[in-house]
Parts: sequence; structure tokens; C-alpha cells
Amino acid sequence: MERDIETTLKERIVSLEEGYEQKIAELSLLKELGEALKGARLSHGNQLFMRQLDIIKKATGIFSVSVMLVDEETQTLTIVSASMRGDSPKRPPILLKKGEGIAGRVFETARTLYIPDVTKDPNFSDRGTRQKGSLACVPIVAEGTCIGVINFRDNVTSSFGPNDLRFFELIADQLSITASLVRTYQDLLDLEKKRINLGRYFSPGLAEHLVADNRMTGLGGQRKVVSVVFADITGFTSLVEVNAVEDVVEVLNRFFETVVPVIFKHGGMLDKFLGDGVMAVFGIPDTDEKDALKAIQCAVDMQKNVQALKQSLQADGLIPIDVGIGIASGVAIAGNIGTKEQMNYTVIGEPVNLAQRLESISKPGEIIVLSATMNLIPEGTSLGVEFEPMGAIHVKGISRDVNPMRILY
Repeated sequence: MERDIETTLKERIVSLEEGYEQKIAELSLLKELGEALKGARLSHGNQLFMRQLDIIKKATGIFSVSVMLVDEETQTLTIVSASMRGDSPKRPPILLKKGEGIAGRVFETARTLYIPDVTKDPNFSDRGTRQKGSLACVPIVAEGTCIGVINFRDNVTSSFGPNDLRFFELIADQLSITASLVRTYQDLLDLEKKRINLGRYFSPGLAEHLVADNRMTGLGGQRKVVSVVFADITGFTSLVEVNAVEDVVEVLNRFFETVVPVIFKHGGMLDKFLGDGVMAVFGIPDTDEKDALKAIQCAVDMQKNVQALKQSLQADGLIPIDVGIGIASGVAIAGNIGTKEQMNYTVIGEPVNLAQRLESISKPGEIIVLSATMNLIPEGTSLGVEFEPMGAIHVKGISRDVNPMRILY
């Protein structure tokens, strides 16, 4: 009897020691995974995952470990990092939707799935790689949402027990920190890219306000009533021919430095630089009943500031310049054109063409505005300028005659 008790106690002590050693090994691995994050470069997320997967493989001896993350836009799982033995066949790219395959089911349910023998599970697809053995697929959960899965696979069937699965879930919890950090880093990069992009078009204050506005980021456009301002240096080609390139560049830069703040001051969007001119749009991103008024006030301030610039250029021995301006209003398409990687926000439509044509017939120092723009100004508004009708004229590219006015400022 005493011998039986002694044997039982020894067995229990051995079991406790083994459990204790197992806990120490688990904690040591989790600590090492955490240490891998210190000083890591989040800009190289795949390399960071690979480093952690190598740590897991070294500690567990598992045949292969791979991490799949969810693409937020397509809501599909894709492998971002995998660690396996060199004799393993290359796997083709994998994209899984919710409920598709083992990983897709885990993505859908956010629950661990253990397959003792993948060759006997109808939901497992080896994608031509002839995989065998056992698979544990564990969800990577952040803030209550499944953002990916981690796959543990061994070539031996039924190689994982309950303790292994529990440990795999602890590892997944640790990797969720990595996934969240990488995703947050990418979100911040996208946010900064958007902020920089918007800063090309709007004043700093308005650009910051629009950072959270998704209308300004996707491809495609919307129909909007806008007022367009074209301002161009008159006789620029002849200036280039008779002056040093360095002087021309300095004059251009000083011209842009003069007119761009005026556009932003009046709440306009800097659509683009045109070599020796600028295009500004009022009514983006939101229309306002004062858009036409702002466009006129912007043009007047531009001319006044350019006159001051002209005197400054002469005083510095540089090329004196004059500017002609055209203004037109109407319905246009406003939106991003290009690709997802490289796009430009712009406005396309008749008011753009009209404003450019009016600018082309303007004389040095003149502002020519379309009568349609005048019709958009609220009644009773005091403009502080006078208007001189120019009569019906025909401009290139427009089938009908237009009735512009010359602004006397």
C-alpha cells in the first residue's frame, strides 16, 4: 500500500515538473516573441512576421507555420509570411474569402480548427502541393475582430494535443499585437499620404479637415457646380526666349508663391500648375452659394498682388510680368483620375474649357468673367468692382456664343 502511494506521488511530482517546465518554455517563447518587436521596423512587416515565425519553429519543431492577414478592402485572407523546411514545394498564391477552406472558416467563426489528418478533411484544399499531416488553424483576433489566422502544420497526423492548441492560441494572441502594429503603421502611412496629397490642393487648415473625407480619395467623380479661375502669365513664351533660364524659373516661383496663397485665402482648390499659370476651382469639395463671388474676389486679389510682384521683380532686376485671368462657372465632373497608386484630383467639363478660353483672349492685367458666373452671385451682394459687357463672342471649342464681361477693379 505504501509502495503504491509512493509510486503515485512520484508520478504526480514528475507530472508537475513536466507541466512546470512546459509553462517555463511557453513563457520563454512568448517573451522572445515580444522581444522581437523591440526595435523592429514596422515598415518591413513581412520580415517582422518571418522573424517571429522562425522563433516559433525553432522552439516547437513544427514543420511549417504561416500567417494570413485579412485585406480590409477585399475582405480576403492572404499569406503575408510563411516559415517551412527548404524541401517543401512552393505554394501558389492563396486568396480565401470568409467560409472558404479551413482558414476561411476560422476567419468567419473566429474559432480554432484542428484537423488531425488534412487528407481526410473535405474542406481542406492543398492547391496542388500534396500536403499531408495535421493542421491547426488559429484566429488572430484584435479588438474582438478576426484580422487573420496562423496555421500550424506538421507532416505527422494527429500530432497536436489540447495543450498544443491552447499554446497556439497564446501565440496567436501575441502575434495579434504584431498584426495590429503593422496595420496601424500602414494606416498612418496612408493617412499621411492623403494629408500630403490634399495639401497640394487646399490650404493647410482645409486639407487637415478633409483628411477624414473619403470623397477625395477614391477613383471616379461627381457632378458639381463649380467656378473655375485660369490665371496665366501673358507673353511668357517670348520671355523665355530672351531671358536666362535661371531668371525665368525664379520669376515663375515668385509668381506661384504670390497667387497660391490668394487661392487658399478665398477657399479655393489649387487644381494644377500650368507651366506659366494656375487653375483654381471654387465649389470643391462642397458647393457654396458664394463660390462665384469667391472666384471673382480671388481673381481681383491675384491681379493686385501680381502688380505688387511686378514692381518687386523690376526692383530686383528681373523680368516684370503681367497676368490675364478668365473665370467661368457651370456643371463639371470633379474627382480623382489615374490609378489607385497614382491619382490626381481634378475638374473636367465645359466651365474649365470656357475659363481657359476667356483667359486666352484677356489682355495683360485683365479679368474676363462669364455672364453665367455673374448669375450665380446672390442678389444684393456688393462686389466693389464694375463690369463692362463685351458682347456675344465665339470662343474656340464652344459651339455657342458666350457673353463675357470685363471686370474693372
